[in-house]
Amino acid sequence: MEEAKEYIVNKFGKPKNLFILAMVLSIPFLFLVWMSFYDWGFIGLLDEVIGNEFHEERRALLTWGFIFVTRLGDVWFVGLFTILFSLYIWRFRKNTRLAVWYFLTVSVGAGGVNQLVKFFFRRPRPTHVEHLIVQGGYSFPSGHAMGSIITYGALLFLIIRASKSWKPVIIASLTLIPLIGLIGISRVYLGVHYPSDIIGGYSLGLAVLSLSIGLYSASLQNKGYKKGER
Repeated sequence: MEEAKEYIVNKFGKPKNLFILAMVLSIPFLFLVWMSFYDWGFIGLLDEVIGNEFHEERRALLTWGFIFVTRLGDVWFVGLFTILFSLYIWRFRKNTRLAVWYFLTVSVGAGGVNQLVKFFFRRPRPTHVEHLIVQGGYSFPSGHAMGSIITYGALLFLIIRASKSWKPVIIASLTLIPLIGLIGISRVYLGVHYPSDIIGGYSLGLAVLSLSIGLYSASLQNKGYKKGER
């Protein structure tokens, strides 16, 4: 496990590579930004076609399940989880630097950046379909998609970083990655987002997360931390 982690860090974990990765991951978001200046063009048609496929599958039990899943990406839940997990890292793992990094990554990335971008584009939420939950604010990019990929993606990064065996990494990956995907799907199913909102949220969220990890890695190098002191 340690050898594999060392290889990944040396190959992909350098700040320069992470900054490049952040730019690459932002390409889908930038493409959607470009399309937004043309009233979404064919993306708007795809949104309607794909969205209708989800809406036609609405069933009582499925609706209950997606409402439950979407709550795991709500602002109140993500905020509470972020505070508690940051306190856990600080109090029990004795790592103030990581606690501050996690808290700022989620609060600034999933909160501040998302709201600024939403306010800039001001895309209305879908009006051609019934909303199965009450949801205010603008539509693009999806705060739930962006917030879940930053919150749970950063959590997965910390689990990989702290694990000395593959078992917790595999369990975390099989839990968190599907959860992130289901949160995005739930937003389309419930009628409060277009599919392009979800793609935009995932793309921007991954870019922000990669940038944040890159900044964290750069700060460790600048401070001259040795292995085991991070």
